Amino acid sequence: MKPAVVITVFAVLAFAPALSAQSCAGKSLIKVAGVNQLWALEGGGVAAFSKMNVNLDGSGRAYSPKNYDGGALLHLCNAGKVFLPDGTSYEGSESNATCTGKFMDDFKRIGDAGWNDSKVGAINWYGVLGEGTASIHGKTISQVKPALQADGSGFYVSPTSLFDASVKDPADQSRYVDPLKVPAAVIPAILTPKAGQSRIPGIATPIAFGSFGVAIDRRKNIAVPFVVGDGGPRIGEGSAALARLVAGKPAGDQITRQNREVGQVDTPDILWVFFAGAAEKYDHANPDATSAAAKSAFEKWGGEARLADCLKVVPRN
Repeated sequence: MKPAVVITVFAVLAFAPALSAQSCAGKSLIKVAGVNQLWALEGGGVAAFSKMNVNLDGSGRAYSPKNYDGGALLHLCNAGKVFLPDGTSYEGSESNATCTGKFMDDFKRIGDAGWNDSKVGAINWYGVLGEGTASIHGKTISQVKPALQADGSGFYVSPTSLFDASVKDPADQSRYVDPLKVPAAVIPAILTPKAGQSRIPGIATPIAFGSFGVAIDRRKNIAVPFVVGDGGPRIGEGSAALARLVAGKPAGDQITRQNREVGQVDTPDILWVFFAGAAEKYDHANPDATSAAAKSAFEKWGGEARLADCLKVVPRN
């Protein structure tokens, strides 16, 4: 008998335009956070139309030293940047040929040399939990030794910026936001706090990890509140759970390499709204509490009525 699909119930709101919409007034900021136009909302928060790329960081099966042969959902080349003794560097995922060829060759050489040999090179891991530093061509590279999960699963630790601080061991995968169960969004660093202040003019209140927002595909009209769970280069990335729910599909942990991109949208038809508000602690043992908090934050922000106005007002990218 096949195992039952584990589905955490989240706030998925069938959307219908309200008769009296609350205001989505704001102003447009050009070329910010990876989008052509970012809408800075009056009173705080931001909104933008973008894609829906599926993010699997935080999954216990995201990365393995053996890659797909080890049961990984993602290839290791997506998790790191290589720095070589001659001063050159490259992203492991810059091309398919680099991913499966050059990167894997360097991965083996660097790992065999202990991960921090200045004569061999180093990898800065960002999709995998990295430990320690290396000095390569006069430059200090951080997070160079990939950490295996503490439970002996054989998978690498895949961290998220939001985590449960009550789980003290960074190598305990349960510490991090599970992208297969929790609707979560990625936020670019430029929108996060720096010394408690916004990094860019025009945005009064930065967006913190553990705060909330809502995503909706303008063509499907299913609004899904989310938690801000991780950092990334641009607006337009959500956890597998968020992508599926926005697409009208169930979320769950029965995911494979073949269906990992269900819910991905390659056109800028997703409206992302990030609320201004205090961050809340994440409890890995109670993801439903995250759902309830996201739903409450959405209603407090203005709910369906305000979102209807945003769909009309926020400039298309």
